[in-house]
Amino acid sequence: MKTNLRFLPLFFLGFAPIVSSAQTEKPKFQYSIGGGVSVDRSNKLWGLNMTNEVNYRLGKRTSLNAGISFYQSLGNLENKEVFPGEKSMDQSSGIFITPMLKYDILQRDSGFKLAFAAGPSLQLGGQSVLFNYDYTDPENPDSFILHNKYQRIGLMMELEAEWKTKNPNIRNAASISAYGADNDFPLFINVNYKLRFNFGKK
Repeated sequence: MKTNLRFLPLFFLGFAPIVSSAQTEKPKFQYSIGGGVSVDRSNKLWGLNMTNEVNYRLGKRTSLNAGISFYQSLGNLENKEVFPGEKSMDQSSGIFITPMLKYDILQRDSGFKLAFAAGPSLQLGGQSVLFNYDYTDPENPDSFILHNKYQRIGLMMELEAEWKTKNPNIRNAASISAYGADNDFPLFINVNYKLRFNFGKK
């Protein structure tokens, strides 16, 4: 994870000449709303997320992207035994605030784009995980629930495909992203579908 964070400033510096040369172009704003499935890899949980993004285009291939997303776990990836009528006590949730620099790797005449984005991400959230629970002896003193609250900055990386719709001001997008922090990458993996709305002049 530390290696990834060290490369992040180099990523931004590498695109600085492109950004600088694009200042003469008229900016274009985009707003995206979407959602999808997330995996909390450290706790082996799955859940849903919702995301909102504002994109400010700097040039033909580069843009700045500011996003906020919310994640809530819904179940375990592993089959954990529970009593009839009970649910697993494991859960995690979080809000992710993420500014990213985005670069279009591919741009086709058909309107298809493939872009890579990376940037720091602030996670505000927490988790509750049940350990050493003995279902044959619910009063076992060795069982305990671990509660953690997070206010941490990590790295978010995203690969996104975007394509046209029949409406020239609305586009489809699908992405896969990963978040890591505390020397562990990835902690979260997200697969999302988005609707993107164009505003302003191209």
